[in-house]
Amino acid sequence: MNLRALAAPLALAAWRAAGPLRPNPPGAVRILILHDVPQVQFSVLASLIAELQRNAGLVTPAEAGARLGGGMPTDGKAPVLLTFDDGFRSNFQLAYEVLAPLRAKALFFVCPGLVDMERPERITAIGANIFRGRRGAGDLDLMDWEQIGRLAESGHEIGCHSARHVSLAGLAAPALEDEVGAAKARMEGVLGKASSWFAFPFGDVDSIDAPALAAIAGHFPFCRSGVRGLAHAASHPLALPAESIDLGVPVALRRLAAEGGMAPLYRRRLRRLEEMAS
Repeated sequence: MNLRALAAPLALAAWRAAGPLRPNPPGAVRILILHDVPQVQFSVLASLIAELQRNAGLVTPAEAGARLGGGMPTDGKAPVLLTFDDGFRSNFQLAYEVLAPLRAKALFFVCPGLVDMERPERITAIGANIFRGRRGAGDLDLMDWEQIGRLAESGHEIGCHSARHVSLAGLAAPALEDEVGAAKARMEGVLGKASSWFAFPFGDVDSIDAPALAAIAGHFPFCRSGVRGLAHAASHPLALPAESIDLGVPVALRRLAAEGGMAPLYRRRLRRLEEMAS
Protein backbone atom coordinates (compact mmCIF):
# COMPACT_ATOMS: atom_id res chain seq x y z
CA MET A 1 0.00 0.00 0.00
CA ASN A 2 1.45 3.40 -0.98
CA LEU A 3 1.68 6.53 1.15
CA ARG A 4 -1.37 8.07 -0.50
CA ALA A 5 -3.52 5.13 0.47
CA LEU A 6 -2.12 5.10 4.01
CA ALA A 7 -2.85 8.80 4.46
CA ALA A 8 -6.30 8.66 2.85
CA PRO A 9 -8.37 7.89 6.00
CA LEU A 10 -6.91 10.88 7.87
CA ALA A 11 -7.21 13.13 4.82
CA LEU A 12 -10.82 12.07 4.31
CA ALA A 13 -11.70 12.74 7.94
CA ALA A 14 -10.08 16.19 7.78
CA TRP A 15 -11.82 17.01 4.49
CA ARG A 16 -15.21 16.04 5.88
CA ALA A 17 -14.63 17.93 9.12
CA ALA A 18 -13.91 21.12 7.18
CA GLY A 19 -17.05 20.71 5.07
CA PRO A 20 -19.11 23.36 6.93
CA LEU A 21 -16.34 25.89 6.23
CA ARG A 22 -16.47 25.10 2.51
CA PRO A 23 -19.98 25.94 1.23
CA ASN A 24 -20.82 24.88 -2.29
CA PRO A 25 -21.12 27.66 -4.87
CA PRO A 26 -24.40 28.13 -6.77
CA GLY A 27 -25.12 25.47 -9.35
CA ALA A 28 -22.45 23.11 -8.02
CA VAL A 29 -22.11 19.70 -9.70
CA ARG A 30 -19.43 17.17 -8.86
CA ILE A 31 -18.58 15.37 -12.08
CA LEU A 32 -17.03 11.92 -11.73
CA ILE A 33 -15.02 10.14 -14.43
CA LEU A 34 -14.82 6.37 -14.87
CA HIS A 35 -13.52 4.34 -17.78
CA ASP A 36 -13.58 0.59 -18.36
CA VAL A 37 -15.12 -1.19 -15.37
CA PRO A 38 -14.48 -4.96 -15.31
CA GLN A 39 -17.34 -7.08 -14.06
CA VAL A 40 -15.45 -7.96 -10.88
CA GLN A 41 -15.74 -4.28 -9.90
CA PHE A 42 -19.48 -3.95 -10.59
CA SER A 43 -20.32 -4.44 -6.91
CA VAL A 44 -17.80 -1.76 -5.92
CA LEU A 45 -19.32 0.64 -8.43
CA ALA A 46 -22.84 -0.14 -7.20
CA SER A 47 -21.81 0.54 -3.61
CA LEU A 48 -20.20 3.84 -4.59
CA ILE A 49 -23.27 4.99 -6.53
CA ALA A 50 -25.64 4.00 -3.72
CA GLU A 51 -23.49 5.97 -1.27
CA LEU A 52 -23.50 8.99 -3.56
CA GLN A 53 -27.27 8.79 -3.90
CA ARG A 54 -27.68 8.79 -0.11
CA ASN A 55 -25.23 11.61 0.54
CA ALA A 56 -25.03 14.05 -2.38
CA GLY A 57 -27.64 12.75 -4.80
CA LEU A 58 -27.22 12.20 -8.54
CA VAL A 59 -28.18 14.41 -11.48
CA THR A 60 -28.79 13.51 -15.10
CA PRO A 61 -26.68 15.18 -17.81
CA ALA A 62 -29.62 17.48 -18.63
CA GLU A 63 -30.03 18.47 -14.98
CA ALA A 64 -26.28 19.06 -14.69
CA GLY A 65 -26.40 21.33 -17.73
CA ALA A 66 -29.27 23.29 -16.23
CA ARG A 67 -27.40 23.75 -12.94
CA LEU A 68 -24.19 24.80 -14.67
CA GLY A 69 -26.10 27.19 -16.89
CA GLY A 70 -27.71 28.88 -13.91
CA GLY A 71 -31.12 27.54 -14.81
CA MET A 72 -31.87 25.86 -11.49
CA PRO A 73 -32.42 27.41 -8.05
CA THR A 74 -29.45 27.63 -5.72
CA ASP A 75 -29.80 24.88 -3.10
CA GLY A 76 -26.35 24.64 -1.53
CA LYS A 77 -25.89 21.08 -2.76
CA ALA A 78 -23.32 19.50 -5.06
CA PRO A 79 -25.02 16.46 -6.62
CA VAL A 80 -23.01 14.06 -8.74
CA LEU A 81 -22.96 13.51 -12.49
CA LEU A 82 -21.59 10.12 -13.53
CA THR A 83 -19.53 10.07 -16.72
CA PHE A 84 -17.79 7.18 -18.48
CA ASP A 85 -15.01 7.80 -21.01
CA ASP A 86 -13.95 5.99 -24.18
CA GLY A 87 -17.03 3.80 -24.75
CA PHE A 88 -15.69 0.46 -23.55
CA ARG A 89 -17.98 -2.56 -23.88
CA SER A 90 -18.12 -2.94 -20.12
CA ASN A 91 -20.07 0.34 -20.05
CA PHE A 92 -22.97 -1.28 -21.90
CA GLN A 93 -23.12 -4.17 -19.45
CA LEU A 94 -22.85 -1.98 -16.35
CA ALA A 95 -25.60 0.31 -17.61
CA TYR A 96 -28.04 -2.57 -17.26
CA GLU A 97 -26.52 -4.49 -14.34
CA VAL A 98 -25.47 -1.55 -12.13
CA LEU A 99 -27.09 1.71 -13.22
CA ALA A 100 -30.57 0.44 -14.11
CA PRO A 101 -31.31 -1.20 -10.72
CA LEU A 102 -30.23 2.05 -9.04
CA ARG A 103 -32.25 4.17 -11.50
CA ALA A 104 -29.10 6.14 -12.28
CA LYS A 105 -28.50 7.91 -15.60
CA ALA A 106 -25.02 8.68 -16.88
CA LEU A 107 -23.11 10.47 -19.61
CA PHE A 108 -21.09 8.16 -21.88
CA PHE A 109 -18.35 9.76 -23.99
CA VAL A 110 -17.55 7.84 -27.18
CA CYS A 111 -15.16 8.25 -30.11
CA PRO A 112 -17.12 7.76 -33.37
CA GLY A 113 -13.99 7.39 -35.48
CA LEU A 114 -12.90 4.41 -33.38
CA VAL A 115 -16.38 2.89 -33.35
CA ASP A 116 -16.46 3.03 -37.16
CA MET A 117 -13.20 1.06 -37.54
CA GLU A 118 -13.12 -2.63 -38.36
CA ARG A 119 -12.28 -4.65 -35.27
CA PRO A 120 -8.57 -5.38 -36.00
CA GLU A 121 -7.88 -1.71 -36.73
CA ARG A 122 -9.92 -0.63 -33.70
CA ILE A 123 -8.07 -2.97 -31.33
CA THR A 124 -4.78 -1.53 -32.54
CA ALA A 125 -6.11 2.01 -32.13
CA ILE A 126 -7.26 1.33 -28.55
CA GLY A 127 -3.68 0.56 -27.59
CA ALA A 128 -2.13 3.33 -29.67
CA ASN A 129 -4.67 6.13 -29.06
CA ILE A 130 -6.47 5.47 -25.78
CA PHE A 131 -3.50 3.92 -23.97
CA ARG A 132 -0.90 6.00 -25.85
CA GLY A 133 1.07 2.88 -26.75
CA ARG A 134 1.79 2.05 -23.11
CA ARG A 135 -0.16 -1.19 -23.38
CA GLY A 136 -2.28 -3.10 -25.84
CA ALA A 137 -6.04 -3.46 -25.81
CA GLY A 138 -5.84 -7.00 -24.44
CA ASP A 139 -9.40 -8.31 -24.25
CA LEU A 140 -10.93 -4.83 -24.27
CA ASP A 141 -13.14 -3.55 -27.07
CA LEU A 142 -15.54 -0.67 -27.57
CA MET A 143 -19.33 -0.58 -27.82
CA ASP A 144 -20.77 -0.69 -31.32
CA TRP A 145 -23.38 1.74 -32.61
CA GLU A 146 -26.26 -0.58 -31.77
CA GLN A 147 -25.20 -0.74 -28.12
CA ILE A 148 -24.56 3.01 -27.98
CA GLY A 149 -27.99 3.63 -29.49
CA ARG A 150 -29.64 1.38 -26.90
CA LEU A 151 -28.00 3.37 -24.10
CA ALA A 152 -29.35 6.58 -25.60
CA GLU A 153 -32.83 5.05 -25.95
CA SER A 154 -32.79 4.02 -22.28
CA GLY A 155 -32.26 7.61 -21.12
CA HIS A 156 -28.50 7.96 -20.92
CA GLU A 157 -26.72 10.70 -22.85
CA ILE A 158 -23.98 10.06 -25.38
CA GLY A 159 -21.27 12.72 -25.46
CA CYS A 160 -18.40 13.19 -27.89
CA HIS A 161 -14.84 12.25 -26.89
CA SER A 162 -13.31 13.37 -30.23
CA ALA A 163 -13.26 11.21 -33.33
CA ARG A 164 -10.21 9.03 -32.67
CA HIS A 165 -9.07 9.85 -29.11
CA VAL A 166 -5.98 11.87 -29.95
CA SER A 167 -4.52 14.87 -28.15
CA LEU A 168 -6.10 18.02 -29.56
CA ALA A 169 -3.22 20.30 -28.52
CA GLY A 170 -1.34 21.63 -31.51
CA LEU A 171 -3.68 20.27 -34.18
CA ALA A 172 -4.24 22.40 -37.27
CA ALA A 173 -7.74 23.73 -37.96
CA PRO A 174 -8.73 21.00 -40.50
CA ALA A 175 -7.66 18.23 -38.11
CA LEU A 176 -9.54 19.89 -35.26
CA GLU A 177 -12.67 20.03 -37.38
CA ASP A 178 -12.33 16.31 -38.10
CA GLU A 179 -11.92 15.50 -34.42
CA VAL A 180 -14.69 17.80 -33.17
CA GLY A 181 -17.19 19.00 -35.76
CA ALA A 182 -17.14 15.96 -38.04
CA ALA A 183 -17.27 13.66 -35.01
CA LYS A 184 -20.38 15.45 -33.75
CA ALA A 185 -22.00 15.21 -37.20
CA ARG A 186 -21.28 11.48 -37.38
CA MET A 187 -22.84 10.89 -33.95
CA GLU A 188 -25.88 12.96 -34.81
CA GLY A 189 -26.29 11.06 -38.08
CA VAL A 190 -26.26 7.69 -36.32
CA LEU A 191 -28.12 8.54 -33.12
CA GLY A 192 -30.54 11.09 -34.54
CA LYS A 193 -29.74 13.81 -32.02
CA ALA A 194 -26.82 15.95 -30.99
CA SER A 195 -25.25 16.04 -27.54
CA SER A 196 -24.37 19.18 -25.59
CA TRP A 197 -21.29 17.54 -24.10
CA PHE A 198 -17.68 17.11 -25.23
CA ALA A 199 -14.75 15.71 -23.22
CA PHE A 200 -11.29 16.16 -24.66
CA PRO A 201 -9.05 13.07 -24.67
CA PHE A 202 -6.70 12.52 -21.72
CA GLY A 203 -8.22 15.49 -19.88
CA ASP A 204 -4.99 17.13 -18.74
CA VAL A 205 -3.92 20.69 -19.51
CA ASP A 206 -1.11 19.53 -21.81
CA SER A 207 -3.60 17.73 -24.10
CA ILE A 208 -5.62 20.84 -24.98
CA ASP A 209 -4.98 24.42 -26.07
CA ALA A 210 -6.89 27.61 -26.80
CA PRO A 211 -7.50 26.89 -30.54
CA ALA A 212 -8.86 23.44 -29.70
CA LEU A 213 -11.19 24.86 -27.04
CA ALA A 214 -12.36 27.46 -29.55
CA ALA A 215 -13.13 24.68 -32.03
CA ILE A 216 -15.08 22.81 -29.35
CA ALA A 217 -17.00 26.00 -28.51
CA GLY A 218 -18.25 26.11 -32.09
CA HIS A 219 -20.08 22.82 -31.63
CA PHE A 220 -20.71 22.12 -27.94
CA PRO A 221 -21.99 24.20 -24.99
CA PHE A 222 -20.06 22.14 -22.41
CA CYS A 223 -16.57 20.67 -22.36
CA ARG A 224 -15.52 18.44 -19.48
CA SER A 225 -11.85 18.11 -18.61
CA GLY A 226 -10.01 15.63 -16.41
CA VAL A 227 -8.64 18.32 -14.09
CA ARG A 228 -9.90 17.84 -10.55
CA GLY A 229 -12.28 20.36 -9.03
CA LEU A 230 -15.92 21.24 -8.47
CA ALA A 231 -17.96 22.48 -11.43
CA HIS A 232 -20.53 25.20 -10.76
CA ALA A 233 -22.53 27.94 -12.44
CA ALA A 234 -19.55 30.34 -12.48
CA SER A 235 -17.21 27.75 -14.02
CA HIS A 236 -16.15 28.33 -17.60
CA PRO A 237 -18.39 25.91 -19.58
CA LEU A 238 -15.42 24.83 -21.72
CA ALA A 239 -13.19 24.12 -18.70
CA LEU A 240 -15.38 22.03 -16.44
CA PRO A 241 -13.39 20.15 -13.79
CA ALA A 242 -14.08 16.56 -12.82
CA GLU A 243 -12.85 13.89 -10.43
CA SER A 244 -11.34 10.72 -11.86
CA ILE A 245 -12.28 7.63 -9.84
CA ASP A 246 -10.21 4.45 -9.55
CA LEU A 247 -12.40 1.62 -8.26
CA GLY A 248 -9.35 -0.50 -7.50
CA VAL A 249 -7.94 1.68 -4.72
CA PRO A 250 -8.79 1.39 -0.99
CA VAL A 251 -12.23 2.70 -0.09
CA ALA A 252 -10.99 5.78 1.83
CA LEU A 253 -8.93 6.95 -1.15
CA ARG A 254 -11.86 6.35 -3.48
CA ARG A 255 -14.18 8.36 -1.22
CA LEU A 256 -11.62 11.15 -0.91
CA ALA A 257 -11.53 11.51 -4.70
CA ALA A 258 -15.31 11.23 -5.08
CA GLU A 259 -15.90 13.94 -2.48
CA GLY A 260 -13.36 16.36 -3.97
CA GLY A 261 -10.67 16.00 -1.34
CA MET A 262 -7.87 15.85 -3.91
CA ALA A 263 -9.04 18.90 -5.86
CA PRO A 264 -7.00 21.52 -3.93
CA LEU A 265 -3.84 19.98 -5.41
CA TYR A 266 -5.09 20.85 -8.91
CA ARG A 267 -6.07 24.50 -8.51
CA ARG A 268 -3.15 25.82 -10.53
CA ARG A 269 -3.88 23.46 -13.40
CA LEU A 270 -7.54 24.40 -13.33
CA ARG A 271 -6.67 28.11 -13.52
CA ARG A 272 -4.43 27.39 -16.51
CA LEU A 273 -7.28 25.55 -18.24
CA GLU A 274 -9.72 28.38 -17.54
CA GLU A 275 -7.23 30.88 -18.99
CA MET A 276 -7.03 28.86 -22.19
CA ALA A 277 -10.82 28.67 -22.39
CA SER A 278 -11.13 32.43 -21.91
